[in-house]
Amino acid sequence: MKSAVLFLTGMYVHIVLSIAVPIGVFFAARYEHGGISFLLLAGYFLMVGAVHFLGWISAGMAICAYRSGDYGKLIQGWKLLKLRSVPFYILNFLYSFIIWFVLIGASRGILVLFVPIPVFFTCSMIVQSGIFGVCVVRYLSRLPGYEKRPAWIHYILQLISVLDLISTILILKKYPADL
Repeated sequence: MKSAVLFLTGMYVHIVLSIAVPIGVFFAARYEHGGISFLLLAGYFLMVGAVHFLGWISAGMAICAYRSGDYGKLIQGWKLLKLRSVPFYILNFLYSFIIWFVLIGASRGILVLFVPIPVFFTCSMIVQSGIFGVCVVRYLSRLPGYEKRPAWIHYILQLISVLDLISTILILKKYPADL
């Protein structure tokens, strides 16, 4: 599924730019190039919006694939987003923890008000990829011939960080022939 590939690529571009842009802004400000700092920040925020937009497009495409019966693409996108995004979330957590620790310490706690913004952004990406998982769980629950359907809790687990990965692994182990 192309939209899932674009979304995953955007996630990794986001983490690279999250590291590179502050460094660029620091050096541009140091040498009094305010215009460059503004362009770097504007480009970064445009990219953040584009990744967020791609995530919702991808989630919509997952729903369309489910409704049209294109389960192969749906499952392919689900595996891609749930398994290949793990390094992104680990790097994002480590980077965010270090940066926010430094910023909050340097501002003596004033910037703590802004911490929910990147947390919300990251959680929305988990929900966007979780829609793939919800569609896959729904697909598996409607397959004929199964005595044991996926538990309803998998619908919820697919939308929660870390638990989505555990749910994905459990589903992949339980239904290897269908996935």
